[in-house]
Amino acid sequence: MSSKYGAVPSASAVVTGDIIVEVEAPATLSAGYKFDAIYDGQTFSVTVPPAGVTKGQRIAVPFRPLILTAEATPINSGNNMSLLGQWKDGLCGCCKFGCCHAHLCCAWCCPVALMGQVLTRMKMSWLGNAAKETAYRTTFRKTLYVIIIYFILGLIFGPPAPDWVLVDGEYVNVSPRIPLWQFIVNQSLNLAFGLYVLIVLTKLRAAVRERYSIHGSCCGDCCCSLWCTCLTVAQLARQTADYDVQGAKCCTGTGLEPLPPVLTV
Repeated sequence: MSSKYGAVPSASAVVTGDIIVEVEAPATLSAGYKFDAIYDGQTFSVTVPPAGVTKGQRIAVPFRPLILTAEATPINSGNNMSLLGQWKDGLCGCCKFGCCHAHLCCAWCCPVALMGQVLTRMKMSWLGNAAKETAYRTTFRKTLYVIIIYFILGLIFGPPAPDWVLVDGEYVNVSPRIPLWQFIVNQSLNLAFGLYVLIVLTKLRAAVRERYSIHGSCCGDCCCSLWCTCLTVAQLARQTADYDVQGAKCCTGTGLEPLPPVLTV
């Protein structure tokens, strides 16, 4: 199958053994009704047990995961089109969904947190590597730990705020002196955090390019990550989500609103 946007990759599935998961009923339903639920990114059908369910009730149901041997890349999704082999939009398309959109606010205020959310969508670890099994679910949390630790250590070892000193009748901004060891620790901390963001973001951009068959180079990924960090993270967020269909959230693991289950009575 092909289209004017490029070939559509095929995906075959391998069925593994059942596991038991908990599902919250979307409504009060009688026995035998069926509705769709999502677990681990896969949609599966749930049959209401003989006793029926009430809205919000959690029931244990079997889930049979499918392991895809090839991942299909969506190439056309409404207005938020993802063309195979190219970016949805450029680095400067950050205001596409408005200046107050959650992904843009997060990109400007805390780009590393948004990077952690995109890593989770790509099922990668907080170090920018492919995560094993379900380890990617802790990626966003671990990325937040890195931010918090960096902030706390920065408060401890960072230089104190400059003082305004009266010199010859004029106030002069004077930075207090700090010990050499404190200066070295502070600069090393800044360097380590900067290298972490640069390396992980470069690896993340390369992974997104590979998934969507976008041409580029490691050098280009590195330059975008170094010089345009906020814009690059925002672009990756738009590339890996369809904000026309699924809303953005600042404080979720994926940066996306959960999709409600769809009834298939």
